[in-house]
Amino acid sequence: MAPVHESDDYSLLHMERISQYVSLPPACLSNPLPAVCASIFSPLLLSYYPPAHGIVLAYENVELSDSPPDPPTSTSTTKAKSKSQRTRDRHPESDTSDDEEDAGGQGKQLLLHIHNEYSAPFLWASATFLIWRPRAGAWITARVTHQASTHLTLSHLNSFPISILRQHLPDGWTWNAHSKSNSRGRAGDGDGGGGDEGYWVDGDGMPVADVLRVRIRDFEGRMDGKGRGRGGLKIDGSLVTVEEERSRAGEGELEKRRRREGRVRAKGAMKTRVPTEAVVVEVD
Repeated sequence: MAPVHESDDYSLLHMERISQYVSLPPACLSNPLPAVCASIFSPLLLSYYPPAHGIVLAYENVELSDSPPDPPTSTSTTKAKSKSQRTRDRHPESDTSDDEEDAGGQGKQLLLHIHNEYSAPFLWASATFLIWRPRAGAWITARVTHQASTHLTLSHLNSFPISILRQHLPDGWTWNAHSKSNSRGRAGDGDGGGGDEGYWVDGDGMPVADVLRVRIRDFEGRMDGKGRGRGGLKIDGSLVTVEEERSRAGEGELEKRRRREGRVRAKGAMKTRVPTEAVVVEVD
């Protein structure tokens, strides 16, 4: 497992080799490799995959075997490729045999396992996945897709929705509500809801930019609950730092404590109120 790039936006992309012990339908025994790709790996695209702890974006280098694959070594991919290139330079006559052996293992005999009376045989399928794996505290670039008085909705890489509640927006931002007739002139505005139409403006009174830097506060991977292996990812973001959120939380707790003490004092004053004495006046 290694990040694809060292920048902030691409540090959440990883390449990882994952193997599965899967069953193969008897109708696909004549061509097992495309069948495994179509039934096992392709349904995982753009969905949350728990063994990878992220969203699968692509896969490559699919291999089938009848035994568990060897664990990955500590040698990096770059070093392995350079070593293979040096070997081919020394022995150019072995290029053809290596290429034929790497092309899906067509020259090897694949033995499938049959368990008891189960009709579908089992085999090991391995693939290299490109995974987007979010991390709490990471800053990413996202584009605003929807604005409301209670939250902002953004999209990262045009695929991953991010929700930001209004308590996680900068202090100087305010909600500028306007009529429905003026709501079609700006991208990212709320497109329905009557009184909830408008857009956010910064401390200078200017509309917020369409592309923002977002900090990932928390995320949760969810499965579809139907046993199909597909799932989604819920991401909560923020536009302020952790220190600013902590200071806001402290101010909020202090305000709650003051309100609580004020209510207690008001109730105490009502309970200790001295009743006035009644004066009886005799009338002739």
